[in-house]
Amino acid sequence: MKPWHLPSRDTASATAYLLAWAATLLDQFGRLPVAGDLGGIAMLIFLILEFPRQRRYAQILFLALTGIGLIGVVIAADPIPLFLSAWRRGAAYGAFFLALSSLRDAAETSKLVRRCGRHLVAQPPGRRYAALTAGGHLFGIILSYGAIELLGAMVMRANTLLAAGGSEATRALRTRRMLMAIYRGFAVMNCWSPLNLMTAVVSTAVPAAPMRLLLPIAFIVSIGMAAIGRLEDRLSATRLSPPRPLTSGTARPQTTESWSIHLRIVALVALVMLLAELGSIVLGVSLVAAVTLIVPLVGLGWAIAQAWTFVVTAHPLARTAAILKRRAGRFALRVPSFRSEATVLAGSGFMGVAVGGALPAAGLAPFIAHLPPVAVPLLVPVILIATGQLGLNPVAVVALLGAAMPDPTAFGISPTVLAFACMLGWGLAVNMTPMSASAITTARWAGVSPWTVSTAWNATFTFSALLLSWLAIGAMFILL
Repeated sequence: MKPWHLPSRDTASATAYLLAWAATLLDQFGRLPVAGDLGGIAMLIFLILEFPRQRRYAQILFLALTGIGLIGVVIAADPIPLFLSAWRRGAAYGAFFLALSSLRDAAETSKLVRRCGRHLVAQPPGRRYAALTAGGHLFGIILSYGAIELLGAMVMRANTLLAAGGSEATRALRTRRMLMAIYRGFAVMNCWSPLNLMTAVVSTAVPAAPMRLLLPIAFIVSIGMAAIGRLEDRLSATRLSPPRPLTSGTARPQTTESWSIHLRIVALVALVMLLAELGSIVLGVSLVAAVTLIVPLVGLGWAIAQAWTFVVTAHPLARTAAILKRRAGRFALRVPSFRSEATVLAGSGFMGVAVGGALPAAGLAPFIAHLPPVAVPLLVPVILIATGQLGLNPVAVVALLGAAMPDPTAFGISPTVLAFACMLGWGLAVNMTPMSASAITTARWAGVSPWTVSTAWNATFTFSALLLSWLAIGAMFILL
């Protein structure tokens, strides 16, 4: 008889995270709170198992979030139910991220995505910024910050010294402009995409908000922000442009693709959104719950479509099954690497519910009652930008805001307005925090510090976009 061994840490961690995802779906679709409690405990086990392998910042953040949450649990009237409920929320956030990662896993191996990226990078200077902003925005929906990695690699491969006419200053400026186009396109996507962590967090922090109404409105505002980025790029390019090189570059990458190739990616994103919306309506669950279920299924279908192209005519089903088994195994091996994101998401979810359960019913209403009602939603983007500079993720900040303002009407604020302010503020915070994965990735490609990307290069754009956000929030406050 073979000796019995404890599973490896990777196997145990992956099992715990996948169990949290499955149990969360049972809770949300089967109305089984016990399954949700099991999912919460599984998520906590995953975070404990992965704690030794976390970066120091993530370890400190985990201890801070859980410590603050435990204070709320201890002083609550019913600590054990609150503890379980809080980790159930944390598991729901973690399950949502895992679902999105399954789609990203399929996208990363897609030849179509790479063809679309090459087409965007090959655009002439007059429309390159707009093309890369659109690419960062669209690819960000399915690849998350992997969109910056993909397009950034293509930009750096195309932006050679020869293409810049031998001028290092011209090459450096082109690098900055193209990378910032991608970065800003990705950042403003965070204002509205239903396939984004923002949607999960805001919809639970402000549960009375009509997210189906707010998402398309926020999309329109995000397009306005992207237009501001285009204007800022033109103005800064005029100010920063070095003298013309003596020789003109002729090595701009070429493409035989047409713009119609991007319709396939747009159709994929639209399909995911449509299926999630239909699933939410038909099954009577939240949009976030529907996304948590639907996205992995779409990712699986995409993986099957990719695998089918490598299958010969003999035994195609068996070969496809073998390829999918390998992909599933590879994805399972990647699950423990999601430890940092899971720490932020699950820890913030736990803290938000725990603190909210310990606060008085009125939350912070007595402390800020002297503020004009419109000032509160206008301050939300400012708070998110400021805390982002300190390294705080919008997940934690929005979770705390939701806990502190359980009933926005007590402040004279519609939940719709508060949620809208959180959505726009989220995109601005991602845009300006040097601690985000998007800023770190962009800075690595640019050869500068994350602070340079997020703050030094981006301050003018961010504050201009903040003014647009204030106008949109103010208009909604007046209308509602």
